Amino acid sequence: MNAILLVLTLFLSQAIFADETEAAIKETEAAIKVVETTEQGPVKVIQSAIVKLNKLTAAVTYSPQLASALIDQEIAPLFDFDYISDEVLLVVPGNLGRKEIRYFSNKLKQNIITTIMSRLAQSQSGSLRFISARPVMGGAIAVQLSVNGYSRFGLNIDLLFHQSKERKWQIFDVVLNRDSLINYYQRMVSIKARRYGIYGMLGRI
Repeated sequence: MNAILLVLTLFLSQAIFADETEAAIKETEAAIKVVETTEQGPVKVIQSAIVKLNKLTAAVTYSPQLASALIDQEIAPLFDFDYISDEVLLVVPGNLGRKEIRYFSNKLKQNIITTIMSRLAQSQSGSLRFISARPVMGGAIAVQLSVNGYSRFGLNIDLLFHQSKERKWQIFDVVLNRDSLINYYQRMVSIKARRYGIYGMLGRI
């Protein structure tokens, strides 16, 4: 799972540090436009997300203030944290109230963002390249990216997009080596709930 979060960090660090050329940006745009879909919404969202990240090259050295602003303004809105939270809580026996669910969702969001921030401060810049986009079950779209700079051999990561309750196309899961963000937190929450109880888990997530 740390690998998944570190890859997300590379997703950010490329946007902050990489010196992408206009030709590379156009190549990414052209690749995404190859995807055939009757819904232009997700294509535009995916295209916009990658192009925004590739164009954010103003900072040469790591700046906590810039990274924080980048995550708050550009990265966090890409994720459907409420959906991720609901899926993770499926492994918890019993029903939580609205306040507990909202608390858990916020804690989960903070947990993911804090991990990304800490990895960002330590990571070296990498490169990220669009490979493909394909429809998956439930009307979602899986966007596969190639990430270089993380390991000697490089790796691929899938960002899964769907329409949220607000009808926005957002990332609802991240898959790396057949393990996903949701599955990781489900395992963590299940272990903590069995060991400490539901409310003990909420305090330790």
